[in-house]
Amino acid sequence: MKKCFTTERERYGKPVYLFLCVIIGFALFPFWPTTHAAVPDNRLAPAAVEQYAQQQANALGTSDPDWLAAKFDYYPLGPGTHGWFVQASVQDKPIGYMIISVTSQGELILSEYGKGEQTLYNNELLGQALERQDLSLSTLQASGGKLTRHYAFPLLAYWKVERIHDAALYIDASNGDLLPDAVLERIETNFEKQTQSFNLTELEKKQVIPAVTTWITSPLHLQPAFDPSQQLIWLTSEPLQISQVQQQIQRIPTTGHTDSLIFSAGERNLFYGGPLPISGYQMWHMEETAKVLLYIGLGGFNSVQRFVPINKLLNDGHFYVLTIRNSS
Repeated sequence: MKKCFTTERERYGKPVYLFLCVIIGFALFPFWPTTHAAVPDNRLAPAAVEQYAQQQANALGTSDPDWLAAKFDYYPLGPGTHGWFVQASVQDKPIGYMIISVTSQGELILSEYGKGEQTLYNNELLGQALERQDLSLSTLQASGGKLTRHYAFPLLAYWKVERIHDAALYIDASNGDLLPDAVLERIETNFEKQTQSFNLTELEKKQVIPAVTTWITSPLHLQPAFDPSQQLIWLTSEPLQISQVQQQIQRIPTTGHTDSLIFSAGERNLFYGGPLPISGYQMWHMEETAKVLLYIGLGGFNSVQRFVPINKLLNDGHFYVLTIRNSS
């Protein structure tokens, strides 16, 4: 009998032990020193996404060599968005970021990008925002809370802070502002309904990136950012016509040019973090064709500077000219 008991223990003991280890590991997961959202998960970025990200980095590298030497970490963005936040770094120092999204047709697009150390989903900015709510990352983890990155079209990047005994908090990842929970809950519900049939594995089958497509970027054209709330005269002015917008933007920075531009989406400013100053632009040229894309720099004063396609802004908002008058 003793021999029989030993045989059964040998047969079942190891699997049971491993099972208990897994259960204990999941139970302790919220108490680990890094937050859920702070850990990159490259396994959730399909090979097509990584290939696409490298192509965009190569294009950005034609005007900034740091992108060519960068290492990329991938952070999946919240449910319903099918996107990735891609942090670029050189020797562990952030040099920029990209947000890559999947369209309803299963195509990859560069929704936005930024350069420099100040990027979206910055942990320092998050810590400051939590502190204003009498919270900290350590207390959130210790209580079993959950922290995830989300992205709502067209430009709303935010943290979702889920607490055990309280309602979730939504924090703008570009400026640290607290967002209205009722609006964000409605957004997430709508996203879930719209994307239930989306199959991420289809991305690997459908998305084929032409190897011959090569983009190059112009140098950045920048001007000092400003606070649109400091001079509200633009609110009473007429917005630019669509045909005037690109011409006005490409005057940045012209010597002696005193006009600044502001983007505002009116009631939809929540989704843009606006109204925001136009702080620069960058041209993208396709070598094989005459195709040109214009990315506009938004923010940079009270928020992270973000480069986004101009077409994304023309659909929802308007551009206003603010003439900076000489005080003398």
